[in-house]
Amino acid sequence: MTTTVSDVSRAWALLEAGRAAEAEAECERLLARAPALGPALVCRGLAQRARGKDALAALEAASRALPEDAQLHYVLGETLEEHRLLERAAQAFARAAALRPDFAEAHNELGRLLLALGRTEEAIESGRRALALRPDFAAALGNLANANRARGALGAAIEGYRRLTKLEPGLAEAHHHLGSALAEAGEEEAAIASLERALELRPDYPSAVAQLARLLDAAGRGAEALIHYERLLARNRAAPNLHEYGNLLAGLGRYEAAASAFREALAQAPDDARLHSNLSHVLHCLGDLRGSMEHARRAIELDPRLPEAHLHLGNPLFVMNEMHAAGAAYRRGLAVAPDHAGLHVALAMAERALGLLDEAEAGARRALALRPRAADALALLGGLASDRGRFEEGTKLLRQALAIDPQLPEALTGLSAVRRMTLEDAPWREAAERALARSLPVAHAINLHHALGKYHDDVGDYDAAFRHHRDANELARRSRPPYERAVMTQRATRTLAAFDRSALEALRRHGLDSERPVFIVGMPRSGTTLAEQILASHPLVHGAGEQLYWSFASDVEAAAPPAERVATIAGLGREYLATLGKLSAGAARVVDKLPSNFRNLGLIHAALPKARIIHLDRDPLDTCVSIYFQGFTAGHPYAAAFGDLAHYYREYLRLMAHWRATLPPETLLEVRYESLVEEPEAWSRRMLAHVGLPWDPRCLEFHRNERPVLTASRWQVRQPIGRSSVGRWRRYERYLGPLRAALGDA
Repeated sequence: MTTTVSDVSRAWALLEAGRAAEAEAECERLLARAPALGPALVCRGLAQRARGKDALAALEAASRALPEDAQLHYVLGETLEEHRLLERAAQAFARAAALRPDFAEAHNELGRLLLALGRTEEAIESGRRALALRPDFAAALGNLANANRARGALGAAIEGYRRLTKLEPGLAEAHHHLGSALAEAGEEEAAIASLERALELRPDYPSAVAQLARLLDAAGRGAEALIHYERLLARNRAAPNLHEYGNLLAGLGRYEAAASAFREALAQAPDDARLHSNLSHVLHCLGDLRGSMEHARRAIELDPRLPEAHLHLGNPLFVMNEMHAAGAAYRRGLAVAPDHAGLHVALAMAERALGLLDEAEAGARRALALRPRAADALALLGGLASDRGRFEEGTKLLRQALAIDPQLPEALTGLSAVRRMTLEDAPWREAAERALARSLPVAHAINLHHALGKYHDDVGDYDAAFRHHRDANELARRSRPPYERAVMTQRATRTLAAFDRSALEALRRHGLDSERPVFIVGMPRSGTTLAEQILASHPLVHGAGEQLYWSFASDVEAAAPPAERVATIAGLGREYLATLGKLSAGAARVVDKLPSNFRNLGLIHAALPKARIIHLDRDPLDTCVSIYFQGFTAGHPYAAAFGDLAHYYREYLRLMAHWRATLPPETLLEVRYESLVEEPEAWSRRMLAHVGLPWDPRCLEFHRNERPVLTASRWQVRQPIGRSSVGRWRRYERYLGPLRAALGDA
């Protein structure tokens, strides 16, 4: 049967009448008789597109049959783009434009796709051809402006968007793109006006709201930004809108409201990794450390390549003093985003806390190379210089950080820690108070309150000092895991039973024969850093700072089966000596001054019976007040309340009384802090004799020792000995009734 022109015309008439299914069926009948019939192939492909079917195969067949049909190649390009086959789509549009050089739409679509493929210069050329053919072609104006913006030609882009807004004044997208380009060019006020016009035309326009909100917030108009988001949410509470709203609230320091917005968004999009990550961040700012870690871990499960999720996992671990775990989280983030400046700063902070000062400095400098105005990296470098005793350099770097961000909490607290403040530091106090007036993450607020407490203590305003320290500790108690008195008591009781006199006598016979380790123990703020600095000024001594080894080792020993206890303890001793060898290969003595090792002295003596121990003892009230004022991390949960402090102190006394009664007298030297500052030479000689070393006068010049000091006393130990801290509690006597009552006869 012969196919006629009227047969083909009938199929096209059905298509034009909107009867696509009948048109497709008619084409199939025609093609069954004449498979290469070009018009029928085209009609079939268009009918399938009209029906929402996959028309790609049909249109490709049509283009082979009618290779010179420009309109057919144009439609094929549209279909290929729908299939995300962008290179082939661009080729189809290019073929259409080549067949019909006056085909403005083909030139425009080709330019748009070339831009998506990153071929910016070619995109610009295609856009220009389209506009040369049709100067009032709005779509081509917009696409050419987009290409110019991508190339960095903001002037040409802004001119194009402005022409587009005049050509299409009611097109909200044109005003939005103009506002974005103006913002990129630094013309914030003009950008705000354009974005506001976009929202007048289209109130439900999430990306325009987000852009406008960011600009208003940066201009100090955060309240206006919130209004725009609240108007949007009144119309559309979709997850993306709630997410952006939460980000804005977080940027304004409204963390509770931000968390609420993120949670509402997660109810709609429970597998959105960025939502979990951002909720983790605001929970950390609120002090909900465990909730923060939970959502960060969920974000990582959903998207392991999201660097912020690793950052937000590490941050609560850092506050909880789990520095190795925090560092591991930051390193995993850097593995997927090696140029993430924030992760470099975070890792450097963890490395600093672990005593890896060279690595920390390298990380901070890497962050500065990536982000030259990174105030947090400058503040960290200032702290590192202070750790090394270079206080003038440290102060200069901290002031540079404040020049960039005048209310940067890390820089403000860093400055207060490296000098005695005076009334001439009133500008510092005012800046710190302004920073506190903002809504800050809880950890920063705690640190600033303690810094202001130190300022007021330094200038003699003791009532104001106590108020700030009390406020800091109230925040710490509300936001951190609680101190569990029963757990501390149980552990102490278990230690007393596990290392009684008979057990120690039996165990030490299997210990290692090394006199190299020296342990300085006591309560925090009892003078342990001063004692270490004195000993470390001797040429035969290396000061190793606070090594956490025995805190972990005690858990290993406690979990060992009884039959393996002796071998486990000996193995722990060998491992520790190997650790000391890495810290210092040549020193005759290596000092480990972790104060809380008073809890581990039985294990230490069993493993290393020839190691010498120095116990620093200070007035209980002075000790506890100093701890209360210090601002320790969550690793010291007892430090934020007088009742908890007193409980911890009494357990410390119970343990020390036991060691006094069970350790050999030649092992333990008791040093009263007040005696050390009153008679530094006499007690320095006793400490050296106790560890088996001759006297060296350099030990009295300890404040000139340039070794790094990482404790809260890093400034004080580089000053000559003074007695100003003796009896310090008397300045605060009116506030200490609850503490004295809780301490009892301690």
